[in-house]
Amino acid sequence: MPKIIDHEAYRLELATKAVDVFIEHGYNGLGMRGIADAIGVSKSALYHYFPSKQELFSACTEIITQPSNLYGVAEGEAVPAAKDEAIAAMIGVLDNRFQGEMALLLDYVRGKNAGEVAGDPLMNKANAQYLLEMQNMVGEPQANQAMALMLGGLLMRMLSGKQIGIDEITSWITALPSQEKGSDD
Repeated sequence: MPKIIDHEAYRLELATKAVDVFIEHGYNGLGMRGIADAIGVSKSALYHYFPSKQELFSACTEIITQPSNLYGVAEGEAVPAAKDEAIAAMIGVLDNRFQGEMALLLDYVRGKNAGEVAGDPLMNKANAQYLLEMQNMVGEPQANQAMALMLGGLLMRMLSGKQIGIDEITSWITALPSQEKGSDD
């Protein structure tokens, strides 16, 4: 009797495993053969589900930008309701992989000009999702500033050997003046 495979579930499993591979090796660090070896499948199996490395990376971007993954909660579990808890959760999740994420990001945009980066659908998706989450927490007018504080704070934390606490970065963001959606202030 042939083995029944849930192709969507297996595709998701492969992409989920590939997230860590991209974070560890960067975008250009491995080809499809190296990625297949790292996640324990044949190259032909990987190509069956993802015809190109760009499509695999796109699936990884989709996974990493899901709200459950941004906040480190189980699929279907609610994100923290309190603003400070939600911000701290997002910062904590990103902190766990920040160095690898930054290396991956810089590797991915290497050789692209500003217009290419601005027009890149994966960059736009990731930026839009993080910005949307920040808008939900601090309001639209402060979302860009909150993003800058989060990313800048995490960079400072990384460069200082984690001498800056996640709670301190969270406090910078929660100190922003609150703006309710639709407020004209």
